[in-house]
Amino acid sequence: MVTCNKNLAARLIAEMLGSMLVQCIGCCYSGLSVTSARSTLDQLFNPGREYVPKFQGTSLGYAFTWGGLILAGTMAFRIVSGAHLNPIISVASIIIRNIKLVDGLLYIVMQLGGSCLGYCIAFAMYGNLLSETQFCVTEVSSVWWMALVVEFYISGAWVLAFCSSVHESNQPPNESVSLKIGFVVICATLVGTQYSQSCMNPFRSLWPALFHGFYKHIYIYVGIPIGASISLAFAWRYLYLMNADETVSGPGGPDKD
Repeated sequence: MVTCNKNLAARLIAEMLGSMLVQCIGCCYSGLSVTSARSTLDQLFNPGREYVPKFQGTSLGYAFTWGGLILAGTMAFRIVSGAHLNPIISVASIIIRNIKLVDGLLYIVMQLGGSCLGYCIAFAMYGNLLSETQFCVTEVSSVWWMALVVEFYISGAWVLAFCSSVHESNQPPNESVSLKIGFVVICATLVGTQYSQSCMNPFRSLWPALFHGFYKHIYIYVGIPIGASISLAFAWRYLYLMNADETVSGPGGPDKD
């Protein structure tokens, strides 16, 4: 007889929903700020509607949109799943033993699916199949090696913010954790916008790249955040914790004495 772990199911659903909302709303902002044509679905169902684009995005708006979504997602889902919302956070959580290996891998699968669903919804709302604009695609906006360095740095900032947030010294007051992580992501996004468009999440760039077949510098957006997560999580575990297990477990983490 197969039994259902309701706690695990709730955590996986939370990760999927959180990832979906971040990708969907974030790409909606990006689409509104750069798209000058009506979406394909809008043209299909409202062929006679006049469309006049009036919105132009800014770096500050971009940073507060993506970073604010992480803040909101962390506040909403942290008590359920820990609100990783990003595979680099799940990888770091596994390394510092804040979550079990199998649970962490399942988190990553749900984040992948949630990001895909969120991108599809955003594209249906604002994407245009006939437009030359590549909807929500992250592109290097400076020299490639500068974008690589910045992407490593800002991804590492998010990882370290998470690692510090689950340490026992930062547990009280617990409700401020989402604010800390959210503002770190906002600042990191603002710093990296002019270099790499501040991805920090492999799935955030993966689905737009696959959809449009645009793979230029994709290794910066998929490989570098994962590399930053692995290296800094190991540094946290072996340099700061001195190879001891993290003293506080997240939802689904190993039991502590």
